[in-house]
Amino acid sequence: MATGTTDEQEDELYTPDVPITLKESTSLFPNNLSVWGGKEALHYTVTSRGIVNLVIGKTGGTMQKQMPGKDCSHAKPILQAKLIALSGNLYLVLCTFHGIQIHNATDQRLLLFHPLPPDPSKPDEEVFAQGVCGIGHDTIAIGASSGRILLFRKDSGSFTCFSSLQACPTGHNNPICDMEYSNDQLLTSDDNGCILVWKHKDDSFELINTFEGAGSPCSTLAVYNDYVIGGYGSGHIRVHNYKDGSLVAEITAHARWINAIHANSRGLLASVSEDTIINIWDLNKLDLYHSLSIPNVQLCGVQFLQDSDDFAVTGYDMKDILIFRKNAKK
Repeated sequence: MATGTTDEQEDELYTPDVPITLKESTSLFPNNLSVWGGKEALHYTVTSRGIVNLVIGKTGGTMQKQMPGKDCSHAKPILQAKLIALSGNLYLVLCTFHGIQIHNATDQRLLLFHPLPPDPSKPDEEVFAQGVCGIGHDTIAIGASSGRILLFRKDSGSFTCFSSLQACPTGHNNPICDMEYSNDQLLTSDDNGCILVWKHKDDSFELINTFEGAGSPCSTLAVYNDYVIGGYGSGHIRVHNYKDGSLVAEITAHARWINAIHANSRGLLASVSEDTIINIWDLNKLDLYHSLSIPNVQLCGVQFLQDSDDFAVTGYDMKDILIFRKNAKK
């Protein structure tokens, strides 16, 4: 089991901190780490088959809870768990094969269960939810295997589904993988590698840009300034300018599937893959900033902590969330 050690040589830029040990090991799904940092505590979520590990880290220790997904199991696992902050409240969204669950992250109350009906035209295909982001102060967007994007609005402490962005003909024709929201733009990716940019105004969304895929899933997205960055199953990272529609850079970043990327406000992009490698990229220079390895671990989640250069990482079958701190004056 990995314990935060990297390669045999000591890393000069990052130092492993004490890992957070989970009660259950991590499932191999993209974006399998969500971190939200408030002033008093850091919240972490990691999925483990039909269970979510919720960890609250405070000064002096951590508190850990486990939440079973509704009707979830080893055979029907939770595909994604994401923390979303709206109007000072923190919510936990679960994407599953049965539907969508929205919980109050503080007391774990179930606020909404939204089932996903089967597609009559594709009776043999399973339906599922995947890809989550917050929009403004009261809305959560969640992707579906149909290619639809469902919008849920907070109302009197609960949530209701008030709209959806239709898949055809101008939207996604494949299952949604991930989504981000920045500067009134909703950015969504799918299983064929397509990235769409939607302009948000009031309750309407207008499709303003399309970056076509080439068959490899765009499993994870990040946003930095005018860039939308996609991490692909092929191991590539593509950097697009979502305002003018240009391809800024294409990087052969990893040898295997990229499961997660995350950008901080300084322009550093962390990417992790099933090839055991953590790469840190400088988006301002479009160059590799740093690289380290977690031997024998297929990595599936990464996120910078409280917008610093420190970051957390998860890997398949690990019971640890690994924490890396950037060394001073580096």
